[in-house]
Amino acid sequence: MEKNILHIKDGGGCTLDVQKFGGMYFPVILGLDVLQNFQSMTIREDDIILSCYPKSGTHWFWEILSQLSAKKAENTRETWKGDLMIESCPQSALDAAPSPRVLNTHVRFDQLPTQIALKACKIVHVVRNPKDVSVSFYNHHRALKDMYNYKGEFKDYFHMFLDGLVDWGSWFDNTISFIKAKEDNPQLPIKFMYYEDMKQDPIARVRELADFIGVEADEELIRDICDKCGFENMKAVALEVGRGLIQDGVPQVFRKGGVGDWRNWFTVAQNEEFDKVYSEKMAGYDLSIKYSI
Repeated sequence: MEKNILHIKDGGGCTLDVQKFGGMYFPVILGLDVLQNFQSMTIREDDIILSCYPKSGTHWFWEILSQLSAKKAENTRETWKGDLMIESCPQSALDAAPSPRVLNTHVRFDQLPTQIALKACKIVHVVRNPKDVSVSFYNHHRALKDMYNYKGEFKDYFHMFLDGLVDWGSWFDNTISFIKAKEDNPQLPIKFMYYEDMKQDPIARVRELADFIGVEADEELIRDICDKCGFENMKAVALEVGRGLIQDGVPQVFRKGGVGDWRNWFTVAQNEEFDKVYSEKMAGYDLSIKYSI
């Protein structure tokens, strides 16, 4: 079976390279053998599942959860979040990782491995304000030239993001899938966390995560983890070990890591259109999203 490679055109005619599998767009670098089998993969009851739409703090929250699980504030150098991403790693690689594992994913709830719900694994779903996500994803797509071959401008990318014509699909569909999962499956331990809340008060939010995953963490450990998981420190570690999708000598998964950068990119008209689309698609769903702090 060959990959179904697509070249999605933006509003200016520039193309974004992705592959389509199972009705979803994925990066072309993901292997078909993994995509064909990840929903049926074997999951352990003590696995922690970290779910984030792309550019929503996956690496950051993965480090925090991993250090909490190990009860040790130390940036991981032998293992990183890419080694435990369920839609990109073969079963054999995941099986080799010792428990407790912090598995991570960008897919919707209904696309997760079926055993996650059956075994009632703890799920942490991170939400970042979608305006900042759109800007960060745009820069991600532009920077990773070899992966996406994308050269468009933000004004032409804007509608691609709104319409979900990017890898891993629509931010709205992804977010709603986890809201509904939490509402429809009260027996499942699903915890919503907000990127902006973690930026604003990391001590309190890391303590909240420790309580959720059942780890006893004193104040010293929590403060040490917050320090180790600071943006600049994580970026330096990624550069040191050559991880984070390095291109032109820079780890591309770390750009600014802030809140409110969308104000430097959105026009007034774009902001009004985004708000209109958000109010339509998210009608009836109450999220505590902050667009600035």
